[in-house]
Amino acid sequence: MDIRDIDFKNQVIPFLIPLALLSMLIFISKSTQFLANPSLISVGITIDLILTVPLIYFFLIRKKEIPKNTVILALIIGLFFCYKIIPAENQIVLPILRTYLLPILEVGIFVYILINLRKARLNYKQNRDSNIDFYTIVKTISQDLLPIFMARIIATEITVVYYGIINWKRRPLKNGEFSIHKKSTSISILLGIMLIIGVETTVFHYILEQEGNPKAWLITFLSIYSLLQILGFLKSIIKRPISFEEDILHLRYGIMKETSIELNNIKSIVLSSKNKPQKTSRLSIFGKHESHNVILTLKKTEILYSLYGIKNNFTTISFHVDEPQKFFNKLCEYIKEFQLKSTVT
Repeated sequence: MDIRDIDFKNQVIPFLIPLALLSMLIFISKSTQFLANPSLISVGITIDLILTVPLIYFFLIRKKEIPKNTVILALIIGLFFCYKIIPAENQIVLPILRTYLLPILEVGIFVYILINLRKARLNYKQNRDSNIDFYTIVKTISQDLLPIFMARIIATEITVVYYGIINWKRRPLKNGEFSIHKKSTSISILLGIMLIIGVETTVFHYILEQEGNPKAWLITFLSIYSLLQILGFLKSIIKRPISFEEDILHLRYGIMKETSIELNNIKSIVLSSKNKPQKTSRLSIFGKHESHNVILTLKKTEILYSLYGIKNNFTTISFHVDEPQKFFNKLCEYIKEFQLKSTVT
């Protein structure tokens, strides 16, 4: 790329100015003036790193195409450098900001997601044929505000609570959707884990309470939250089936694993439960402990997303579908339709 093609005003300066300010603040923290009056200057550096620099950065990108969620990242970077360049004995303001600013920021993010989630759900109800599900909606909204890795973490936590507590309505399969839980061992495994946690929690709570241990209720609360998470994971397997959307195949294992594959990237599909090639990825989180009946091979590498945005590349993937032959026929049908459209175009 020719350097003359770079738009310095819109692509470079919005980052260059905050970096220059950050460099200047680091230089001040190493100067003799800082050593002469560390307490007062530390307060100024902290406020500049956490408030002034992110605010200046926001005004620089406000009318540009740079994602606004990078302001959150600028704030996090500022907080990181506060802990790195300011001596521990001079970190007077940091505990106050950590106590009050971060909770306000978290509540603001949560309120923003809820407001936009309501708008998205209203739009979704007006378009019943859409395959967009709750997790996809929350993830999209979160990515408008936060960096991708943080957005996926927040989306996962919100979706777990939604499926675990709120959403109990039965979801019928639509045309082009295929369940994966009816004839697999995934639900049984998760129910077994929940049973073990429930029994152990009851026993531990009783023992600790008899001993007068104040941690009894804390451990019980954490165990109940773990049960809620597993229930959310379990229900997400039922609520998020494998689906086709135009020229894309969405493979989902609840909210725990997912990938989207373009139909023209599919090299072969085999209905088989036999051992797979060594480099084959598994859609199931239980690996070899859960059987498969479909092996999909691609022409080009795709990305398999796991919990909290963990990524793995793959070209061959195995998974279980409740109606493999019907899925195979439907996939072939969609591929033929796509190829026909491509030929006409």
